[in-house]
Amino acid sequence: MKLQFFVIAFVLLIAGSAFASFSATYDVSVDTGSLGLSGTSGYLYLQYNPSTSIASTATVSNFVTDGTLGAQDTVHVVNGSAVSGTLPGAVTFNNTNGINDYNHAITFGSTLNFLLSLSSSSNPATTSGASTFSLGLFGDALGATPLVNVSNPNYAGTAIAINLNDNGTSSVTQYAPQASATPIPAAVYLFGSGLMGLVGIRRKMNK
Repeated sequence: MKLQFFVIAFVLLIAGSAFASFSATYDVSVDTGSLGLSGTSGYLYLQYNPSTSIASTATVSNFVTDGTLGAQDTVHVVNGSAVSGTLPGAVTFNNTNGINDYNHAITFGSTLNFLLSLSSSSNPATTSGASTFSLGLFGDALGATPLVNVSNPNYAGTAIAINLNDNGTSSVTQYAPQASATPIPAAVYLFGSGLMGLVGIRRKMNK
């Protein structure tokens, strides 16, 4: 039975690899305690914006914080129609609009963490375009009060940005030293996802 279990997991791994022409997954974390934000009320600004014609998606999942999430903001958003889901569950962005954003109220704790999965079903291109996911930290729903990079007018409020490039690569720009994004190898991510799915299947079969 154990052999069958791992054979199925391996098949899921191979099949999953074929679904997307290129993809990237990152473990994103922010030390909000070091930023002096513990106990502060504010907003998470998540955006996925394209400078490319290649369709792709960005999915935020496994969101964890020792702070307290408030309500999702549905008023001060731009082209939110390209975004589905809500935290702490999965939130998926399509890059079909010029700006695709998601805002969520939060009382910050000392840390926050989530997985970011970027994926495109198109073949990698040689053009220099990209779609960029960014995480911003603001004190208000309008985005007028940045909580990081306060003195930088170009990147005020932005903690970190991650590009899915047209050539099939990805890259990270760290605007705040308290924010980091660690790449997760695709094989490890898919294998872990396959195992989790199989555990669920096995539990159902044992009921």
